[in-house]
Amino acid sequence: MTNRRQFVGYGLSALAVASSSRFARADDADKKVFLDYTQKQLNDAYTQTVWAPNAKQVIDGYAVTSAEVRRKLAPVTYAYGDKPSEQLDVFAPANARGLPIMVFIHGGAWQQLSKDDSAGPAPTFVTAGAIYIAINFDNLPGNTLPGMVDQCRRALAWVGANATRFGGDPERIYVSGHSSGGHLTAVMLSTDWRAHGAPAQLLKGGVVMSGMGDLAPVVLSVRGSYLKLNPAQVSEYSPIEHLDRFNCPVIVAWGTLESPEFKRQNRQLADALTRRARLAGVFQVKGANHFEVVNELNRTDSDLSRATLALMG
Repeated sequence: MTNRRQFVGYGLSALAVASSSRFARADDADKKVFLDYTQKQLNDAYTQTVWAPNAKQVIDGYAVTSAEVRRKLAPVTYAYGDKPSEQLDVFAPANARGLPIMVFIHGGAWQQLSKDDSAGPAPTFVTAGAIYIAINFDNLPGNTLPGMVDQCRRALAWVGANATRFGGDPERIYVSGHSSGGHLTAVMLSTDWRAHGAPAQLLKGGVVMSGMGDLAPVVLSVRGSYLKLNPAQVSEYSPIEHLDRFNCPVIVAWGTLESPEFKRQNRQLADALTRRARLAGVFQVKGANHFEVVNELNRTDSDLSRATLALMG
């Protein structure tokens, strides 16, 4: 069940886990723990509600919009695993056959939201003659980040193996995600799919919205106290450390009103993908805070929607 109201504000203490020589433990209020950030500044940099006073309104709007879409464009729900949570909603045009597929991974700081809050972009894709899929997985604290990654990987592998069941083309699967879902999307794009029983080119492209490519500063912030990652896991689930695994074009997008640290994270990923000739486009959504960026996909006429549909051919 979605707990949107719990999403606003995280009164958690920071877990300072040093994962490289760049980081140091803060002993006082003025000590720098990452780049020029003190502990409080780093905590604030990863607490998006500090930068978005309308956060609750926007987050509640995800569910309202999603419910409206689901009433007008009823999805077909499939199970990709054995757990009750391991489901995905497929939104497809009537008589779909051989259509490209966009799989969406929701955000929520790895703690909140679900597929039920994620139908907003479906009309954009269905109207354009594509299939939109919102996947579900278990959030923290009932799950772990490695567990989430495993569920998302199994969901995408299931989509590839079953695409023709709902009119999709298994050779044209794309993935997108926002916030923590943007991080998970980047992990999917930096996955060696052969090691998970899927084709190496399972994914043909992706859209990372307001995500995080480097978890090292994240675990030094307030978020480290609930992510509970060891140094090896920080490295394994930091896509910026696995750029050689990206084998398809990627769009990176973020809002101009996001925290400086989220802007830095997204610029860093975009620059790194540029150097590997994997960047398909960069979008800085003017006047949008962190929570508003994903709503760009709800509008068929937004620059991000147009670029995403163009990526899908």
